Amino acid sequence: MNPMGYSSLTEGNHREDVTREDLIRDYFYGGYTNLEICGILLLRHEIVISIRHLKRILAMMGLRRRMLQNTVEASYAIMEELNGSGSSLGCRGLQRRLLSHGLVVSREQVLAIQKELDPIGVLERKQRRLKRRVYHNKGPNYLLHVDGYDKLKRFGFAIHGCVCGFSRRVLWLRVGRSNNDPKVIASYFLDFLRELRGVPRCIRSDEGTENCIIADIQRAFRWYHDDMAGEKSFLTGSSPSNQRIERWWLSNKQGGGQFWIEFFSNLEHMGKFSTSDHVQLCAQEWNQHRIRHTKSAELPGGKPDLMYYLPELYGTHDFKMEIDMADVDAAEEFCIYQSAFGCLPEFEEECKNIMFENSLLLPTNHSEALALYEWLVSYFNA
Repeated sequence: MNPMGYSSLTEGNHREDVTREDLIRDYFYGGYTNLEICGILLLRHEIVISIRHLKRILAMMGLRRRMLQNTVEASYAIMEELNGSGSSLGCRGLQRRLLSHGLVVSREQVLAIQKELDPIGVLERKQRRLKRRVYHNKGPNYLLHVDGYDKLKRFGFAIHGCVCGFSRRVLWLRVGRSNNDPKVIASYFLDFLRELRGVPRCIRSDEGTENCIIADIQRAFRWYHDDMAGEKSFLTGSSPSNQRIERWWLSNKQGGGQFWIEFFSNLEHMGKFSTSDHVQLCAQEWNQHRIRHTKSAELPGGKPDLMYYLPELYGTHDFKMEIDMADVDAAEEFCIYQSAFGCLPEFEEECKNIMFENSLLLPTNHSEALALYEWLVSYFNA
């Protein structure tokens, strides 16, 4: 189970002891409709269930989509979010975030509470205007976009991500000590290929050396297949041409990233540094939110998870190409795998031992992370 309390389509598919009720609960809290849940259970888990039967199961589990009449509980939850990364969210994003608190609240109620608790933030978001470019993409894995994010890099968080251009699903979002080392970036790509059990039709990136090994691996695995094989299967260009991932970085900033930029900047000004695990939370919320239909483009509206894993619902198919997984394993010699925590393995192990010896737990929010970091600094200084 992930920090949000519900799973993505892939996570639910890989858990070994998962039950039908577990899946229903996860997708319910993921914000999926009853019709979407029935479709996911059938196409992803081969579980046949009618909407009427699903409603009975939801009732027995005490899961109801009725809106809260008393907004006191929602107000406390929103206040908690406004004190953290939720301070950057609009009413739609915050409505989805409340699902992690087990609360189903209407968008109108959320907006009313936001106007009362954070009127300045509501006004600032209202004044922004988004200019859209025309974009075309035929289906999942038809064209992927990769890029690095450097806004938190000086604090030790070098982020690299990949977005599917059709579904806008975040395919990977990794943080480490570097997002410039081509061997590190290549390890992210190989992990994705193993999960996909294939290779995407085409990849686009900015002009830079950090993606050079990804380019070599992509072109090698796509040296045949079709008219976009070989050199054409990896495209480079300016940032505007890589608009899908560039747009997602902006959404990430608006959806909580700005909070962490300001949080670490304040620590920097005070001569302190800390850590926090917000990256996967941002990716998961994006993958499970509903995107509106893009005007003047071939892209339908829907949830990125559904659009990526169930393209048949949108009249298209997955454009991945089959590859030999032994070739993927052989490509590991060109990669470097970093620790999941982004620090040196020896230091990570030492901190874990110190925490165990002093009965300290891993933090669950930025305040606990800061307190733990300050305690560790004091410990090492002593």
